[in-house]
Amino acid sequence: MWFVETPGRKKYTRKSIISNGDSEYESTPEPEAIWKLSFRETKAANGDATLNGNGKLNGRPTGIHGAANRLHDRTNGQLNGNTNGHANGNANEKRVTTASEQHEEFGPYDTSGETEFGGTLGMSAMMIGFPALMYYMWIGAYFYDGKLPAPADGESWGQFAQHMWDLIKTEAYPNARAWRIYWVFGLVQMAFYMLLPGVYRKGKPLPHLGGKMLDYYCSGMWSLYTSVAIALALHFTGVFKLYTLVDEFGHIMSVAIISGFLCATLCYFQAVVRGKTIRMTGYPIYDFFLGAELNPRLFGILDFKMFLEVRIPWYILLFLSLGTCLKQYEQYGYVSVEAIFLLFAHYLYAGACSKGEHLIITTW
Repeated sequence: MWFVETPGRKKYTRKSIISNGDSEYESTPEPEAIWKLSFRETKAANGDATLNGNGKLNGRPTGIHGAANRLHDRTNGQLNGNTNGHANGNANEKRVTTASEQHEEFGPYDTSGETEFGGTLGMSAMMIGFPALMYYMWIGAYFYDGKLPAPADGESWGQFAQHMWDLIKTEAYPNARAWRIYWVFGLVQMAFYMLLPGVYRKGKPLPHLGGKMLDYYCSGMWSLYTSVAIALALHFTGVFKLYTLVDEFGHIMSVAIISGFLCATLCYFQAVVRGKTIRMTGYPIYDFFLGAELNPRLFGILDFKMFLEVRIPWYILLFLSLGTCLKQYEQYGYVSVEAIFLLFAHYLYAGACSKGEHLIITTW
């Protein structure tokens, strides 16, 4: 019989109740070991396994580590054995994807013909529509008292559109100060990502790299608390008032939108030049939206997907709500319940993403 050890228990040998032979407890193999096993040909060291015309797997291992048991365990997910060590199972119930098929699925070109998000048309609409929606909502919040912007009485749609464009040009122009604020923040967060204390975790096996598991450096918790401490120090010393983010929101938002397109363009073309593209369809807009490289990195340690998923969006939201609370307190002497609620919510989100940063990679 084959017993699987409960994690954390000590390995030992005991006498089988049925058989006269010894059965040794064996711990569950690491995921990396299982992955590597699927990428190489299984050889029967202590036994042999054959597949007959009926799709049945017949193995005759002389020991518990025989190849028939391993192959049968991978195909069925269960082990049926008797005292003689024979294993019988249906190998057709679950098909194991070969290494060549996995490599082809994650190859440099996508020949499936399938598209997502409406293909080129849908992705073009999103890349144009979402920034436009951001400007529309910003105008409503700042200039229409939180209401949806709409033409005033006697105002034509053409005049309304011109008015909206004038607000964007004057109140959301990407000025030099907005560029400094956004990029100083971004570069500081990059430095925190790489230099502050953290832990390394392994990512999922990558088929196009032969099952290699990338190292991810997770320093989100220290980055969050260090950023908050520095931001509060800058605010109360008068060097940089946090509510500047609220006052200059339109300008900073324009810089953020432009920076997003610039970074995406840089990542796309550097992947093409370096030959690191994956699953390209030949449709430039579609490939640009989905990205050309699977794991773009800087200095081998800063993973752009990890960085842009946590540090930029959630930290900015946290500092915006914190700046709002500080501005209300300076102007009115109190902070509204709504502002406190937003600050608390953004802190919970930013804190969860930072403290659980090492768990993000398990979902990719």
